[in-house]
Amino acid sequence: MTAPLSVLLDTDIGSDVDDALALGVLLAEAEALDLIAVTTVAKIARRRAAAAARLLGVAGRTDVEVFVGEDEAVLRKGRFVWREIEDAGLPKGADAPIMEGESGPERIVRAANEVPDLELVAIGPMTNVARALALDPELPKKVGRLTIMGGHVREVRCGELLCKPGIDYNLCSDPDASMAVLGAGFRTRLVTADVTLQTWLTEADLARLEAAGPLARGIAQLVRIWTPWQQKIFTGLGGTLAPDNVAFLHDPLTILSLVDQSALQFETLRILPTLERGVFRSLEMPADSGLGAEMEVATGVDPRAAAAAIVERLERV
Repeated sequence: MTAPLSVLLDTDIGSDVDDALALGVLLAEAEALDLIAVTTVAKIARRRAAAAARLLGVAGRTDVEVFVGEDEAVLRKGRFVWREIEDAGLPKGADAPIMEGESGPERIVRAANEVPDLELVAIGPMTNVARALALDPELPKKVGRLTIMGGHVREVRCGELLCKPGIDYNLCSDPDASMAVLGAGFRTRLVTADVTLQTWLTEADLARLEAAGPLARGIAQLVRIWTPWQQKIFTGLGGTLAPDNVAFLHDPLTILSLVDQSALQFETLRILPTLERGVFRSLEMPADSGLGAEMEVATGVDPRAAAAAIVERLERV
């Protein structure tokens, strides 16, 4: 039997329900994915840690420790958002422990030094990873792989809207951190906005979660809170959402890629991280250009197959 993949999850849980969905998928794959710790990042990181601890507690995973990370971007302050949705309405109980005396970036460094072939999964801004890199410049050699929910490589659409650079919140909210991390030499996988904005949870999917286990039901409550926010955000940008779209599946699609890539198409591309008038870009370069670095990049998706795989896993929790 293959040993489980050791995963440290770095998350900005609390701003979009997809982080909670991602944590649910990760916990459902306990035989394949060994969650060794959770670190939180972005505005009010301690509140985010409380949200993660509550969800872990509902799942009965009080063995997983949570660490508070960075509240602000490395240089440009006031860029992170907080919407207070991911602990709303969840049952109170024994939460997972929030650890004191060791920050999120410090925990990342320790994990990289202690755990062979660590899978570092970043589903929020790159701030914690950049701070960890500053603490240990040898980090890229020690981490097995860095999997990121982020990137705008070819074409990103929200319905009829062709999205402009900047739609990729995770990499664009702290562009200086993203520049440092993507230029550091990690073995990197990007699950890009190109594919995640094609993939969503439907009302029928949500009904299945509402009939499942305690964590799935709790997450379904959070989706109900999130859906009006999502509608407001994306229509405000000029996007059009399908009538049955209750939540995009950005982060859970990223977790799914660790265990099941059948609904995703990956290509090895040369990606050049750069800033254009202050906006972070992940530019695809010609293979023979010598520019940028090779990364494994999600460029295609079967949206319904991906959503079905995610829902099937969430029904286990």
